Amino acid sequence: MQIGNKEFKTADRHVYVMGILNLTPDSFSDGGKYNEKDRALFRAEEMIREGADILDLGAESTRPGAQLVTAEEEMERLIPLVEMFRERFDIPVSIDTYKAAVMDAAFSAGADLANDIWGFRYEELHPECREGQKETMAEVVARYGRPVVLMHNDLMDRTAVNRTEEQWERSGVSPEGRTDIVTRVKEGWRRSLEIAEKAGIGKERILLDPGVGFAKTGEENRRCLTQLSAFRSEDCGLLLGASRKSVLGDLLKLPPEERDEATAGTSVLAAQAGCAFVRVHNVKMNRRILDFWEKIHEETPETP
Repeated sequence: MQIGNKEFKTADRHVYVMGILNLTPDSFSDGGKYNEKDRALFRAEEMIREGADILDLGAESTRPGAQLVTAEEEMERLIPLVEMFRERFDIPVSIDTYKAAVMDAAFSAGADLANDIWGFRYEELHPECREGQKETMAEVVARYGRPVVLMHNDLMDRTAVNRTEEQWERSGVSPEGRTDIVTRVKEGWRRSLEIAEKAGIGKERILLDPGVGFAKTGEENRRCLTQLSAFRSEDCGLLLGASRKSVLGDLLKLPPEERDEATAGTSVLAAQAGCAFVRVHNVKMNRRILDFWEKIHEETPETP
């Protein structure tokens, strides 16, 4: 998979690290730390030294109950940093957004990858967001010819939502998939991939993310982690974004800032399951544990 000027071999055993850089005042783990240009630049340089393969910039918190921001505010936070990073760094830049207008502006400024937490399906749930916007998120990605991460967001598909049969049919989830999280994720992805295909985005440009922590129960999040290999696809690479999520804190009774060791454990699970990418806050720790995992699994020459 080509992302920016770099080739990523998603079928190999190597796991690439996507470093999280939140440009927000209210993200659940590091909100307010990097929402100033100098701090964001310092953190980006630090993550690159620590071994990040991609920088993932987000300008709207996705934690439960977070304040929604307008596309204009999101662009004000993002675009100057994208332009600055393009001038200074050779590393691919990913943008964590589901808004077509924001992604359009970010691609125009030099971003390389779209990371959509709604998997191209936000416009289905909120058609009013299309007002004044000619293109959908999928159409913007297709026009620029860039790759994309399609995450499964269970707000679209979870059984806890009181839905009519018509709403269920529109979600694309089969009756069998409404109670099983693995099936539900795959069914949700199927709908996302249909939207991508209709827009003209080939599977070779798509990474899939099961969406740990997005409207799933604790048990469902644990199943996503323990059954990661069930999500592998021959056509698309797999990305895991479980860094510092509540499922880790609930298991160990730890606050977000103390969940890095558990996150590293999920990176090992990702490597064992054949994931191509992990999206993490602590780049150094996760790069090191993945390097260890890869070296210990290297084939050793036979002794004579």
